[in-house]
Amino acid sequence: MSLSHRNLLLFLAGMALLWPRFAAADVEETLAQLNRKPAAERESVLVENAKKEGALTLYTATNNRDTQDIINGFTKRYPGVKVSFLSLGGPGVLNKVTTEYRANVYNVDVAVLTGNNALELIDRKMLVRYKSPMVPFVRKGFIDDEGLWPGVYAIGYTLIYNNKRVTPQDAPKQYEDLLKPRWKKNLLMDAEAHDLLAGLIDIWGEKKAQSFLQELVQRQEVTFARQSHTFMTQLVAAGEHDVIIDGYAHNAVKMKSEGAPINFVFPNPTIVRTPSVIGIAAHAPHPYAAALFEDYHLSKEASEIMVNQQGRWAPRKDVKWTVEPDTNVHVVSMFTWGRKNRDLAAFFNKLTGR
Repeated sequence: MSLSHRNLLLFLAGMALLWPRFAAADVEETLAQLNRKPAAERESVLVENAKKEGALTLYTATNNRDTQDIINGFTKRYPGVKVSFLSLGGPGVLNKVTTEYRANVYNVDVAVLTGNNALELIDRKMLVRYKSPMVPFVRKGFIDDEGLWPGVYAIGYTLIYNNKRVTPQDAPKQYEDLLKPRWKKNLLMDAEAHDLLAGLIDIWGEKKAQSFLQELVQRQEVTFARQSHTFMTQLVAAGEHDVIIDGYAHNAVKMKSEGAPINFVFPNPTIVRTPSVIGIAAHAPHPYAAALFEDYHLSKEASEIMVNQQGRWAPRKDVKWTVEPDTNVHVVSMFTWGRKNRDLAAFFNKLTGR
């Protein structure tokens, strides 16, 4: 092999290594340039280029049915853009994107996943910075300070109780009420209620949150479950337990509306789990379609779909949830707790003896 030929191969190999960095910069700069345009021109350019791209690929932690609801709304508004998606769960999205990027495979345009998993992709530079024009309409706590990583929905915690075994007068109103002798051996809690612990630490401080959880375990003999929250709610409805400590609001609303013998109370403040985040992939093959999809997912129409068809706590200020807590709301921060996630889980396990 001649020296010049060898140098050419080395140059091409080096460029191959550098190319992903240039591609990531290109995606972020393309979206930044888009956002510098006046609103009407921006929308026109975005839609025109998204239709030219004609497709996008979504990796999501959301279930198939609820994802399809959003896609149906999107494609009805923008019929020229075909959406393919994989529903993988939060860790599944994180693992798939990470594995593909390590192999220099760039299929995904948009990722929707739980906040702590999203933070890992952000820290690894696998999601780019993008500020949707929908950000000013997003609720407090559903967006970071820079407006770059919006949540598309979140889950509120509520105390769910069996209304045949517990009267409204006797029902716990605050978390501290659960330490009364009445509730000994009658409480149910998720074995991985890490976000609830994070929220209690935010509100009370670590010392009180630690003491509370230890008393639930040692004095109240709380039952820990590894089943889904839907199943846990069914157990309370069946009278197996009196109260779920970390009930999911949408489960409570849905099952109560279907006639299950349950009711629920929002403690004040009401703790909300870290929202599920939407982000555009650093090497998105279809950056305009990706931006258009994120804008739609944060639109009033999409929030109405999530609230009315799915019972979710959607991000828009101008779309009321099915049941709005008559309390203050505290959203667990992805950026505060995401990088402490493993330590938080270990602390929870230590306190609960698991």
